[in-house]
This record gives sequence, C-alpha cells and structure tokens, in this order.
Amino acid sequence: MASANVASTYAYLRAVASMGPFENVARFFSSDVTFQEFPNRISPQGRVSRAADMQAGYEKGRAIMRSQVYDVQRIVESGDEIAVELEWTGILAVPVLGLSAGSKMLAFVALFLAFRDGKIVSQRNYDCYPPLEPQVQPSSR
Repeated sequence: MASANVASTYAYLRAVASMGPFENVARFFSSDVTFQEFPNRISPQGRVSRAADMQAGYEKGRAIMRSQVYDVQRIVESGDEIAVELEWTGILAVPVLGLSAGSKMLAFVALFLAFRDGKIVSQRNYDCYPPLEPQVQPSSR
C-alpha cells in the first residue's frame, strides 16, 4: 500500500501532465514552496522559483506544449522525502529552440520532493535532455 506522500506524488504528476488550470497543481504546494531546476539544456543557468513565480512558469509551459506525459520509472520514499525517476515526453504546440510545432521532446528526469503536513515544500529537478534535433515534417504532395 502506497503512503499518502507517494499517492500525492502520483496525483501531482497527473495534475501537471494534464496541463489544466494552475489551481489543480497549486493545491499540492505549501505556501512557502520552492522549486529548484538544476542547469540543463533548456535552462543552462538553472533557476529557483518561489510560490509566486511558479504560476508564470506553469502557464508558459501550457502555452508551448500541446501535450505531455510523465512515465514514472521508480519512486523511493524516505520519511517525508520522495525521489522520482521518470521519462518526460512533450509535444510542442509552437516552435521552440529550433524545433517546429508538433515536434516531440524527451527528458530523463530525477526529481526530489519534500513534504510537510501532506504538502510539497520543495521540489528539486535534474532534467537531462538528449540532443534536440529538428524533426523533418513529411511533405504533402
């Protein structure tokens, strides 16, 4: 039987993947949540976001992605901390980073969540993106 934090982690990932209103995601966060993204191909300097910043980042993602899937490979729990290994696949709605709309992006992700009183108080992401290669669109004749 999964713990409450593991169940909440799965529900949180489903909410993010659904790309619904931010309120559906925000309900998982404590008011003092921090989100740290370590340097990667998309965010070379990394970034740290606080609760007030997270909605803008989420809305930006909703604007550029047509869809996304989080394929959880494993979850490890230690007290109030959860480690998640997953594969993320996203389909672009608009051109980004030299990729055309409709292109698929892939990332191998390790994310670490800390919970307090059933809410996420911190998230640390290590996103590993394979080389981004423009996809050739089939020609129509």
